[in-house]
Amino acid sequence: MENLRLQEDLLKEFKEEKRLINEHLALLDPLAVSLRKPVVARLWSNVVLLVFEALAWLGIVAVVAFCIIRDKIYPFYILARMRSKSAALGFSNTDMSNLYWSVILFAAIIALLFFIIARNLAQLRKKNAILQMAAKSIKTVVGEQLKRKAAIETLDQRYFTSFVAPFESSLKIPDTEIPNPAL
Repeated sequence: MENLRLQEDLLKEFKEEKRLINEHLALLDPLAVSLRKPVVARLWSNVVLLVFEALAWLGIVAVVAFCIIRDKIYPFYILARMRSKSAALGFSNTDMSNLYWSVILFAAIIALLFFIIARNLAQLRKKNAILQMAAKSIKTVVGEQLKRKAAIETLDQRYFTSFVAPFESSLKIPDTEIPNPAL
């Protein structure tokens, strides 16, 4: 009696494990497939992201250098001269001062945008590395689940599936007569 009850419990556990493995594979396999592609799909490798990040940081340095030497660069040194001689040119001091500082503010906004771009590119590189590591881990888990599923399927076919007729006898081709137009 106990042997029969143990056998029923083992059969129940076997079927539950089979169902659970199929559910795990249904969840993990699409995830593994989608994780194989990085965030920036195939067009942007880490090298390209790194180059663009470096260019963004160089852009920040260039804008800061511009703010420091703007009075010596060709079109902008005119602003400094106009600011100092605004009364002689017929402009108010506040107008010329506002124009002068608006160029500096515009440069600061450009530097801020370069900083935002550089940080976003760095985050993309980090996310790509994390996703590649997760994809490898999930691929390993899916491989182990597939091995377990194959073992369970083998046991299921050995003990629970009735004998299946050979392939030739199960394949029945209906008798259809299609006229040959060449004849």
